[in-house]
Amino acid sequence: MTLNRFQMAAAKRTAQNTKKLCSMRDKANAKMRELAAEVIELNNQIDAWEAPIKAMTGGYTSEQVIAWNGEIPDAETTVEATPEVVVEAL
Repeated sequence: MTLNRFQMAAAKRTAQNTKKLCSMRDKANAKMRELAAEVIELNNQIDAWEAPIKAMTGGYTSEQVIAWNGEIPDAETTVEATPEVVVEAL
């Protein structure tokens, strides 16, 4: 298939108009990859800090222990009884 000169002109105009948008998309994708790597690193650090607490409490996080005021529920307690912890932004 060969484009005529009007179709080729339309394609060139479209490419010119979308060039900046494509550049912005590529930068945003690169930033997302960087942020995803940062989130993974932060989760690894959190897991490393939480490991002793989870071992001490049978798998509960420090936020759950604080929400329960140190009262660890029995093994028969269901997951539905686990309180939601809301962390407020500073």
